[in-house]
Amino acid sequence: MLETEPTPRLLKDEIESWKPFIDALRAEDRSIAKDLIERCWRYASAIESSKKKYLVEPFFLTILLIQEKRIRFLESGLKLLREEINIWKSKAGY
Repeated sequence: MLETEPTPRLLKDEIESWKPFIDALRAEDRSIAKDLIERCWRYASAIESSKKKYLVEPFFLTILLIQEKRIRFLESGLKLLREEINIWKSKAGY
């Protein structure tokens, strides 16, 4: 019987299958892609729990999740900075 449940080996194989693409990127893009791939390991148990025969969908969803978390972090920082600027402006009489 074939095993269809994802395992760490399957996740490793999925990540390894992207190596030629990542290696073909420009250096600055390659560095970013490698970082994203490395961050996916943080979600390995969730990816493996997806019960997908092929891991590409949960793999990409994980990358989207990582990016969304980063965007939200930056947006919250930007909101705080805007609030501080508005406070500074009101104190300065602008």
